Amino acid sequence: MVISMTNRLLGVVIAFALTSGIVAHAASAPQRPLALITLTSASALPVALQTAASRVTETATGAFDPTAAIRAASQRDHVALEHLRQQASQLKGSAHPAFNQYISDQEGALTELERTALATSRPAVASTIAAMDNLVTAAQATLDLELSAAAAATSQDSGQSAKSHGNNR
Repeated sequence: MVISMTNRLLGVVIAFALTSGIVAHAASAPQRPLALITLTSASALPVALQTAASRVTETATGAFDPTAAIRAASQRDHVALEHLRQQASQLKGSAHPAFNQYISDQEGALTELERTALATSRPAVASTIAAMDNLVTAAQATLDLELSAAAAATSQDSGQSAKSHGNNR
């Protein structure tokens, strides 16, 4: 039992030391600075931590293997777009197919960004990843706007329904 706990503690210490070393190495390269992360709320903390870990990994990987960092970021962003597509299932009427088409367009743009960057001999990792992340951010903003418009329409419809019931009495 003591050996198991010691091994776990040793694993945590090694992981922390390795991560610290990677961050220190990545931060020391002024041409590849780490992106800042802002926390918006406590519920966004796990997502922010995952994003921070991805950025640290991509920055460190980009220093040694730029193509691997771009591919990893592209895969992460494709997964994020698919999650947005799933969240959009709440949309009703023509908004749902329209958003699906928008996500398909964003996926095409993401793939094109990846192809363009990987076609060069020395891809610009930070700017390519930032451009790919901007596609996901724009899709998230569009989904938020669509969902809030749908919620406003629903609440307006329920308010009008309550008014008509009140007038019938």
